[in-house]
Amino acid sequence: MPAPGVSGEPGVHSPSSAPIHNPHTGVIPAPRAACADLQELFLRLSPRLSLRVDTKNVLGQWQHKYIERSLPDRAPRGPYAIYLSSVFRGYRWLCFDLDTKRGDVGPDLATLLRWLEEAGLTYVVAASGSAGGRHVWVAAETLLDARLVESIAVAAAKRLPTLDYGLLKSRTGAVRPIGAPHRNGGRSELLSPWSPRRAAELLTPDTCGNPSDAFVRLLLVIDAVPAAVDVRPKVVGQDEFGQIIDDDGPRLAGTPKTALDRETMALLTRRPPADRVSEVCASVLTKLALRRWSQPMVARLLEDRQYREGGLLHLCTSPGVGPLRTILNHADAEEKFERQWERCVAYAAKLPIPQESLEWTDNLADVVALVEQLQQAADACPERWTSESGPADRAALDVFCLLALQSGSTVLSLDARRAALAAGYGRSTMSRAFRRLGLDNWLGQAENNGPANTYELLPVTASHPAFDLVARGGTQRNLPPLGVGRPTLISHLEKRLAASQADLFAHGRATENHAGGLGHHAGRVYQQLTLHAERALSLAELCGRTGYSARTVSKHLGRMQNLLVATRAVMTVHHECPTCQAVPGERCRTATGAVLRRRGADQHAARQSLAAERSSTPYYRARPGSLVAAAKAVGCHGVTASRARRYAAETELYRWWRQEEEWMRAPKAGVRTGVQTHPEQTALVLTTLARQPRRRYPRTADGRGDHAAARARIERRIATV
Repeated sequence: MPAPGVSGEPGVHSPSSAPIHNPHTGVIPAPRAACADLQELFLRLSPRLSLRVDTKNVLGQWQHKYIERSLPDRAPRGPYAIYLSSVFRGYRWLCFDLDTKRGDVGPDLATLLRWLEEAGLTYVVAASGSAGGRHVWVAAETLLDARLVESIAVAAAKRLPTLDYGLLKSRTGAVRPIGAPHRNGGRSELLSPWSPRRAAELLTPDTCGNPSDAFVRLLLVIDAVPAAVDVRPKVVGQDEFGQIIDDDGPRLAGTPKTALDRETMALLTRRPPADRVSEVCASVLTKLALRRWSQPMVARLLEDRQYREGGLLHLCTSPGVGPLRTILNHADAEEKFERQWERCVAYAAKLPIPQESLEWTDNLADVVALVEQLQQAADACPERWTSESGPADRAALDVFCLLALQSGSTVLSLDARRAALAAGYGRSTMSRAFRRLGLDNWLGQAENNGPANTYELLPVTASHPAFDLVARGGTQRNLPPLGVGRPTLISHLEKRLAASQADLFAHGRATENHAGGLGHHAGRVYQQLTLHAERALSLAELCGRTGYSARTVSKHLGRMQNLLVATRAVMTVHHECPTCQAVPGERCRTATGAVLRRRGADQHAARQSLAAERSSTPYYRARPGSLVAAAKAVGCHGVTASRARRYAAETELYRWWRQEEEWMRAPKAGVRTGVQTHPEQTALVLTTLARQPRRRYPRTADGRGDHAAARARIERRIATV
């Protein structure tokens, strides 16, 4: 992991990089090698009497672990970094680091340069030495206050996804200067301006022409552009996400849960491996944030030596030589802790609600009771699911029940595509299944709060078609305490849906455009075999549980036997004796207790009749490990993956067109909003970032949206991801 406060990323920079487009100054030429005078300039103007140099491992390779050294007279031969601020947090330079690992650097670089020119600031653009990364250097006539620099960094990071703004917030922030070597080869190359002498003038405070007022204008220019909305993943059944409040530091809203589980305590008390110090610390802080801990509560953990040398080691030290680490002073450790805690709390706020937090909800017992009632009602009327559309209806009901247990709510916002992938069906089949469940009073339409339809699970009442069967079956019983039956129900539903998701049970017969499987009715029979894997099921028991006739069940079992998905188990080895009550495995005995030893027989006639009767009744077991091989043999392997890829392209196409419609309706006068693109930037970037730069939607000759071309671009992009 990169050292804290040091800019850089793996990769080798090629000197023949492609030109960069600038909407104001034209095209910035390909990189030109910067002379050594720029390195001497950085050393002479360094705000501190020290710098940070990289270290080598036992094999002589640069390991990207920087240590502090006194300022030398000449530039080091290996990778090194120059501090941006003095020990009193006065910034001499601002360096905007744009990393390719965060997205496409081109649009963000054009936007950043436009902001600097609107604020009247001069700048120097350099290649960071890694593949595609860029450093934009801005010098200041006087030392800038740390609060102003931090405000600029935070505001710019909200609008530039590729900006690594951590080095502008840390007092130990350092960047490799122009001309410094990269650990994987190459150097930081000067891109603009062409002349190293002109670049030296722009990097010198006396000749740069950047007063402090210009940086205030830069902050106003950046704030004038609306920031992207913080998009967080939707949690099914929950209308609110993790709310961050300021209570002596950021934390998630809610009652803190001070008792820690074994996994968290193990991470806290054990010293992490040398290559996972920062990773373990981030994991611990995220777990504590999800448990609603506050910043002072975590700070008290740092007072204990056991935790400082355990999972929180990263907060108190910095990378040193080899496995050794350098202990930070109190001020640096406190700043590092505040920065890491704020980052982990922001990340935890975007995560789905953890399972343990659902135990706190008041209505969880009612949700478990309702799901258990619905499942028992569905099992009480197996004939309801034997029709042509029955398996899809039951799978849709299982999906809703599973999501209700996981989210702790009976009101669920669910789209047909996501339900189809969870149940192993097509989107149109799931959409029709939702409507049929609504007509039979299994689901109710609720108020829509988003792009997906909202449904509500309905209890079994007198108007329900399965009410009489539930009443006769005695399912209205006292429910278990809070959370007792929830894990069992979740495991049961996951097994049911896992069986229906198998490619082997895909719907339809094989055609030129469709690879058919055994069908979902065969999947319902296989579900019962997997749900009772601890014992074999007879043909009569399978008929009673599925609602199919013996002929239909035998047909499906025969096809599964041919593919080695199911196997027949004959129960003829050991049987109890009705005459002498001998248990299986024991010989029959006479009335006096002697072992029965008749000529030609050693069992009573009743026991022999029982064995003959059971031997004529076939029992079946499932063989789950053969599903993939059977699907490949039939020719339907990959149906679910193909469907998931197609639905992902449709979802991305819809989102792209909605963004295009919003841009078309947005006012174009005044400040230009969003990232400006040029005709060469037509590739769509699929990203999980909270904000994605706008890409031009493909158009036909008459100016209409070309949806076919847009979908083709998305599919090509997904194929390479």
